[in-house]
Amino acid sequence: MTKYEVPRGTMPWLAPTGVVVQDALTQLDRPLAAWRTQWSFDPDEFYSDPDCGPLTAPEREVKKLGKRPEWRMERVWLPDGEESDQEHEEYTTGCRDIAGEMVHPRCLDAYTEIAYGIAGTLHDDPDIALTEEDRAVLSGALQWAEAGVCVLQQSLPFPFVDCLNYRELDNRPAHRVIHAYASILHRLHPRKALPWFRSQVYMSPDDGLGARFYFATPQPRFDSFS
Repeated sequence: MTKYEVPRGTMPWLAPTGVVVQDALTQLDRPLAAWRTQWSFDPDEFYSDPDCGPLTAPEREVKKLGKRPEWRMERVWLPDGEESDQEHEEYTTGCRDIAGEMVHPRCLDAYTEIAYGIAGTLHDDPDIALTEEDRAVLSGALQWAEAGVCVLQQSLPFPFVDCLNYRELDNRPAHRVIHAYASILHRLHPRKALPWFRSQVYMSPDDGLGARFYFATPQPRFDSFS
């Protein structure tokens, strides 16, 4: 039997095994819509900008891929005061009880907000070694980010080899939830997080959340429990 190799740089697949993700997928009435647009990402044009500076390893890999189609995602707004009345009503009427939280199952930003809320400052404090208690907190936060990523996975083909650019506002919740998963995972198991950061650069070379910087300099390692 021929073994199928997932292309390097594509978003890894998360098995929906956690309690939160199983709850979320059970409540998910349908996946978020995602579609190819008429646009294509041209790496030669993009990286010709002198402001790009020295390219990191993932960016050099992306440059070699050539033109790729761009995609756009449906967005369910997390109420923040800037949403329309219709978006606010869609969120509140769509909320379901997921692991004890009232969440719209298709709102990716909701999973991100809960994940970061649980993690507090632990997710972005790499200079302090984690205690076992810290790891338990981060593991709980990771479950919520994992749920958001698994919801996203229902909408994109696997492996996803095209572009989902961050500059498109409706795509940003997808990148935020991937970045939340990767950055929290990085505090727990740094090496395991790198494929997730790499996938963000592949999906969105404009990289609005700075995933490429994890490849620019050596990162601290606190993985003695890995």
